[in-house]
Amino acid sequence: MNLFSNQRRSVDDALPQSPIVFATVAAVDQNTRSLKLVIEPWGTETGWCRVLRVTDPVWPYKVDQEVLAAAIRGDQGDEQYVVLGLLDGDE
Repeated sequence: MNLFSNQRRSVDDALPQSPIVFATVAAVDQNTRSLKLVIEPWGTETGWCRVLRVTDPVWPYKVDQEVLAAAIRGDQGDEQYVVLGLLDGDE
């Protein structure tokens, strides 16, 4: 392997490999119905994330709640998250 391949492997090994992640809500924008998350256990903050459609008329998300999110990775190395829902135990 060349140096670039070795570096790429090191970066890939440091990143979460599962497309499903645990996260904590860092910010809420009810107008656009989006969230910013902190991915656990790495502490990485995401950009604004979309959420699955909420059937409850009351917006359920608040700062510091724990959620389950899916990472969607593009072929250019970019990544977006979609919030799948709240984890049980959050009020």
